[in-house]
Amino acid sequence: MGLVDSCVRAWTSFCNAAGRRTPAVLLLLAGVMVPGLARAEVSEVRLARQYGISHLAMAIMDELQLVQKHAEQAGLGKVTVTWNRFSDGPGMNEALLSNNLDVANGGLTALLVLWDKSRGAYVGLSALSSMPAVLMTRDPAIKSVADFKDTDRIALVSRVSMQAIILRMLAADALGKDQATRLDRLTVAMPHADAFAALQSGKTEITAHFTAAPYYQQEEAAGLHRVLGSYGVLGGPATYSVAWTSKAFIDRNPKTARAILDAMEEATSIIKGDPRRAAELYIKADNSTLKPELVEAMIRDPENVFTTTPQNVMKFANFMADTGTLKSRASDWKEIFTPLIANRPGS
Repeated sequence: MGLVDSCVRAWTSFCNAAGRRTPAVLLLLAGVMVPGLARAEVSEVRLARQYGISHLAMAIMDELQLVQKHAEQAGLGKVTVTWNRFSDGPGMNEALLSNNLDVANGGLTALLVLWDKSRGAYVGLSALSSMPAVLMTRDPAIKSVADFKDTDRIALVSRVSMQAIILRMLAADALGKDQATRLDRLTVAMPHADAFAALQSGKTEITAHFTAAPYYQQEEAAGLHRVLGSYGVLGGPATYSVAWTSKAFIDRNPKTARAILDAMEEATSIIKGDPRRAAELYIKADNSTLKPELVEAMIRDPENVFTTTPQNVMKFANFMADTGTLKSRASDWKEIFTPLIANRPGS
């Protein structure tokens, strides 16, 4: 028993014997000085989501206010949820580090970089989807990564994006392990929508775009050429979109963290159980001009797996450690994600 606790108990006993009430200020003092006593969880949660079908669960959570629903069911009362939109992982990591964001959502590699730099202070909260990254081009002569010339430029969202790391994997596979970064000099950081417009116009230096759904489907429909997808080098479905946060946020707000996880699970269930409804919710949440039939087809595509279980995470973690992008090496995917999902059959 701590000193403050002992004093409170002694004073309370004295007041009870004397028929008096314990002064509220003393109880308040105890709550401040004794860790964990009468500490409330956050009343506002600041969430982020990126653009694209891979982040569909977050769009549904936003549109249906699922975090608020599960927070109230957990006895947390009315919780305010603020959503922020980002086009890349580094921007979200900056927002997390500056305490302007509680939970980020983006590509797995952005989580891995922050997990590494923070020495494990930031971890994955959940996976959201496993999808292929697809390399598109307007030059039909490009049939593999070995065909890129010095004059080509490949658009991708950032130098630590999923596409950037997969491009290195492809270069290592096709050109040799010592050539993993050979194509880095050809890459240009650009949001997916801008890259699509640049590639389609043919009036810029951009000759290729490494992207994901729904952008590569739109580019195929526009007559652009698909070079390859990522599942070949990854050996099957691999986690593409994840949500991550700090261990401190989870420790201080265990019920809130669980409510967010429950909201992700419900959103994932909607995607799997009612793809048409999920497509309509995505279109509404993103104010998209895509046809519901097209979005539904993307959701039903067997290559696109909507799951909260991490898949093939170690493929990325090991490659990034081998090539020096990460300084720390995880022995298991569970080191990178919160123990709240450690019971899942991840990889």
